[in-house]
Amino acid sequence: MNRFWKTIGLSAALLVLGACNEQTFSNSEETGSYAGILIVEGEEYLWEGELDGGEYTESTRVGAITQSTAPEVMPRADFSSNFLAEGAEIYRSNEDPDVLLAKRQDGSWDVFKKNGEQQ
Repeated sequence: MNRFWKTIGLSAALLVLGACNEQTFSNSEETGSYAGILIVEGEEYLWEGELDGGEYTESTRVGAITQSTAPEVMPRADFSSNFLAEGAEIYRSNEDPDVLLAKRQDGSWDVFKKNGEQQ
């Protein structure tokens, strides 16, 4: 019986450790374990979350997504994303020059911040 409880304990520990390793995001179109990335004017922006409130307001429109890649693929071209669908509109933020706002076709907004670790 002692061996039985050791096996149960080991199985539970492996299950917990395996679950802790999974990091996911959801953008209502895809679910995966990859960062949401947007490329605009050669700069990489990372998804910060949905716009919920008055933290940021849109300024000038800079373009729209012309290429959407799979979540596991790193986008390279201007106005490409592995998170946003083609046609999503991209705007500058009035409050922060390092923040872009993306308006999805369903009317919801996402916040992207310039990647400070870029070379």
